[in-house]
Amino acid sequence: MGGSKVNPSLQELKHLKYLDLSMNNFSGAPVPTMIASLVHLEYLNLSNAMFDGLIPPQLGNLSNLHYLDLQGWYYDDLLHVDDLDWLSRVPSLKYLDMSSVNLSKVTNWFYVINSIPALEVLRLSHADLPYVPSPLPTFNLTAITTLDLSGNSNATSAMLRWLSNATSLEYLLLSGCGSLTIESVQVALGALLNLKKLDLSANSLKGEIREILNNVSSRGLKHLDLSWNQLFGDIPPGSLRDLDGEIPPTVGKFVRLEYLYLSNNGINGKIPQAIGNLSNLLELHLSGNKIVGWIPPSIGNLTNLVHLDLSRNNISGYIQETLGTLIHMEELYLFNNRISGQIPETIGDLQNLRMLFLSNNHISGQIPKKIGKLHRLWIPSFLKYCDQLIILDFGENKLFGKIPKWIGRNLSSLKVLRLRSNLLYGVIPENIANLTFLQVLDLSSNNLFGSLPSSLGNFTAMVEVQNKTWSWLKENYSYIESRLFTSNGLIVEEYYSYSESILLTTKGEIADYTTILSLVTFIDLSNNQLSGEIPKDLTKLLGLRFLNLSNNHLTGRIPEKMGDMKLLESLDLSVNSLTGEIPSSFSAMHFLERLNLSYNNLSGKIPTSGQLSTFDSWTYVGNKGLCGIPLPDCPVYQTPPDATVKHEDDEKLDKLLEYTSVVIGFVVGFWLFIGTLIMKQAIRFAFFRWIDEASDWIYVQFAVKLAKLKSKWQTTT
Repeated sequence: MGGSKVNPSLQELKHLKYLDLSMNNFSGAPVPTMIASLVHLEYLNLSNAMFDGLIPPQLGNLSNLHYLDLQGWYYDDLLHVDDLDWLSRVPSLKYLDMSSVNLSKVTNWFYVINSIPALEVLRLSHADLPYVPSPLPTFNLTAITTLDLSGNSNATSAMLRWLSNATSLEYLLLSGCGSLTIESVQVALGALLNLKKLDLSANSLKGEIREILNNVSSRGLKHLDLSWNQLFGDIPPGSLRDLDGEIPPTVGKFVRLEYLYLSNNGINGKIPQAIGNLSNLLELHLSGNKIVGWIPPSIGNLTNLVHLDLSRNNISGYIQETLGTLIHMEELYLFNNRISGQIPETIGDLQNLRMLFLSNNHISGQIPKKIGKLHRLWIPSFLKYCDQLIILDFGENKLFGKIPKWIGRNLSSLKVLRLRSNLLYGVIPENIANLTFLQVLDLSSNNLFGSLPSSLGNFTAMVEVQNKTWSWLKENYSYIESRLFTSNGLIVEEYYSYSESILLTTKGEIADYTTILSLVTFIDLSNNQLSGEIPKDLTKLLGLRFLNLSNNHLTGRIPEKMGDMKLLESLDLSVNSLTGEIPSSFSAMHFLERLNLSYNNLSGKIPTSGQLSTFDSWTYVGNKGLCGIPLPDCPVYQTPPDATVKHEDDEKLDKLLEYTSVVIGFVVGFWLFIGTLIMKQAIRFAFFRWIDEASDWIYVQFAVKLAKLKSKWQTTT
């Protein structure tokens, strides 16, 4: 559901109990208050739906809710709340997620939450929670099993001591809180007997690790994350006590282990083959150590693995082909190592992969074809190092997210950027115009919103008229090929075929541009949610041949100077909200073969000269204010008689004023001159002396001429 509002007819479903609008794109629309009328709702999920603005307090009318998920879009702070009092009117609430919602103004959040004893799951990560002063109220969340307050710097040690009363708590996530002390951790852990997962990472905790591990009373603990702290000392008996510099082979005995975090320690040696025995492992984090050797082939036995991070080590050898068996893998981090060889073809079997980081290694060879199967993968960040990349084509996939700014910042050699028909959202980055060599920009059929960047007029390769030929491309092909190598030695496979073939939608049809690709200059931003006016700077692209801005929400007038883009062969501005007249400068576009201005709010007479006289009525259909060939004639208005008389009177008045101004100017100039002669004696004498001398000179010249004529006449006779 792209760029739309929730249909108001939804409120007619009075007995609706389950409503899930999550993971849609409502393009910054407000959360609809009409949802509050669905008073029988028990389940409401609006998470990650690109809503914006204030969460309406009317949601407090949904007194039957058991599940409420309002999770914001990562850390964009699109959603915010000023007061949480309305939550106290939902006493049966069991699940509440307001992660990444801005709660910075809700000073009473702690007390409101504590007043809902039915709560079992509470997630408020990265919500910018305000500080809660002591003393804290009596603990009331007797049913709580999951609590996530990670990423909130105001989560205090007093809060952690308060949580020691939560004897039913199984999952406690306090990563990145920053204000916790090891003493408060000891108190809480000694009382939380049912803990299964504890995340205290990135809290700068200081002290011996023994002080924490000795207080973990729960024998059922499956996940413990203490990374990114300042802990020291020996690991006490009963844990991985054999860990002394290297990961011991005995790690393979923990067959029920699901999470193993050993990042950012001083671990050296090799990863043991026995790691492959941990068949239940979901996450393995070994980054930031001094691990050497190859990745063991047995790692392919970890078929449940979702997250693997071996980055920032000294790992060497090849990427094992057995990685292709990890079909549940979503994130794979191998950057900053000494890995060599080719990327294995089996990498394309990781159909759930979303993140792939391979940068800063010694990888060589070609990018495997099967990497194109990774539909969930978006422009892996290693591409930012491919500063000599010329063609980037990820069109017709299911890429999700924003267009990264590093494309405009790092890929300065790019000539073709084609991301059409994906699920991309957000605004077009201003710095995309830094791609001065860019000839093809295709971002069509996505969910992009916001205005068109004025910087689009800075594409140097589109400002200049392209006069390159295929012979030039062949002569310089060896140079182009040598530019494809990145810092890793990667080369885009079969670049030659890319350089001579790419599919572009021009003139309303999909065309395969082969040998003349070097002559193509092309911008297609159609089928998005773009708004605002067409920037005037766009008309600087005098070498542009194809421009498509159709099916957006563009407003304002068509830039008058668009007719200066005389090389345009195809122009499509249809299905927008453009107003005003068609610029007369359009008549100068002699190469224009296809024009579509239909379904706008254009008005006035259609210019008839030049190429505009060749287009059919479908070019202009849907513009009620347009008239003239090929549409019906414009209405003829006769000038009223009194208007004619008024026009004649206006002409007489203009002539009278003109003659009057001439007379006044002559009189004023004459008397200024005469007055000067009268008032200034020296000027008067000089003036009359000049008249005498001029008269004498004229007399002499006349006398000489007359004498010559007389002498000549006498000689002739």
